[in-house]
Amino acid sequence: MKRRKKDREQIIAVCWAIWYSRNCFVIEGKKEDPLGSATRAVAIVESYRRIKSVKNNVLAGHQQNGRQDWKAPPPGWFKVNVDAATNLSKQRGGLGAVVRDSSGEIVAAAAQRTTLKGNVADMEAEAVLLGIQVAREANCVHFVIESDSKEVVELVLKRKNSLAEISWNIEEIQDCLKGQSTATIQFVPRRCNVIAHNLAEVAPDREDPIFWIGNFPVSTVDVFLQF
Repeated sequence: MKRRKKDREQIIAVCWAIWYSRNCFVIEGKKEDPLGSATRAVAIVESYRRIKSVKNNVLAGHQQNGRQDWKAPPPGWFKVNVDAATNLSKQRGGLGAVVRDSSGEIVAAAAQRTTLKGNVADMEAEAVLLGIQVAREANCVHFVIESDSKEVVELVLKRKNSLAEISWNIEEIQDCLKGQSTATIQFVPRRCNVIAHNLAEVAPDREDPIFWIGNFPVSTVDVFLQF
């Protein structure tokens, strides 16, 4: 019998939740409540659909105020969107980076925890460095970095003096861009930076950094980000 897509998603999520509970018991000796496993499966499906919806909206370039939210780079180039987020309750920060090609397809992405700093621009600069690293790992030769931190972009482009507390990160970004002659950086509004922002928001809960090179596995990614 042919199952509906929603049913298949739920079955996959339940199987993963059972596998996760089994690993907790075998590896850590923790016995989970079956109700907790069922709740986890529901959460996986809901968050998967949410992130998938965000991705589809961004890649479709939906219109807002008569303008396209995200514009693809020219053929042979890549867009590297980066962002940072803070979690004040846990006193942690998160970095996110996503690389897309001229057709809007995601070719690489990363989420990484960082220490919470008093100056948000410092973490935004770290996000730029993460984006450069991901682009290089994905063998992107020509790329444009997009950040919604106007301050960091202007500091990198030397349109304003660098603050002492982030000067080292700014100098490192400038050195990286000098060594990558076909790379540049520019400011974009937050609505053009949705995926990178979402990755940055979940990064504080991740113990280790996560990198994806190649096809962006939306369902798998969401599972890793939530648990």
